[in-house]
Amino acid sequence: MQVRLSLARVKQSEGNVLDFKFEENIRQIKVKQEDLNFAEPVRVEGRVENIGDRILEVQGSIKTSVEDSCYRCLAKIRVNLNISFCFKFSDVPIEFDEEEIIPFSGDEIELRPYILNEIILNWPGQILCKPDCKGICPHCGANLNITACHCKDEEIDPRLSVLKQFLERD
Repeated sequence: MQVRLSLARVKQSEGNVLDFKFEENIRQIKVKQEDLNFAEPVRVEGRVENIGDRILEVQGSIKTSVEDSCYRCLAKIRVNLNISFCFKFSDVPIEFDEEEIIPFSGDEIELRPYILNEIILNWPGQILCKPDCKGICPHCGANLNITACHCKDEEIDPRLSVLKQFLERD
């Protein structure tokens, strides 16, 4: 499905505005070599405004939720996304040092690639089921949030083995 905004009326004069709202069922996208599985449709709403100098500003928000796994304990969790965005488009070549102006031609803008890009750019680096997630035991694989583990962790970093010898002498 393509998400196209018709801009013929907005392009006519400075100050013209067009409100938009759409929803798309996206099943999956790849982020950092992982598949993101959407738990609900991606909802986008916003406004296109002709801000002058043949520049159209598109502002809005993206709302959806994604099913993923906690990075520490691997429990399935739902991540809610609420992302604000602002894009500027122009149908004439314009160069500004401070901001990016996206070129387009005709009377329509295809928003889908920009929406997906915002989701990818705003995807959290680490997803946790809770801030103090204890993870899983590296020896037996027990989820330390659910059960206590009785594994003995006697592995010592070889760089610190000299300190252990020092303690054993006392």
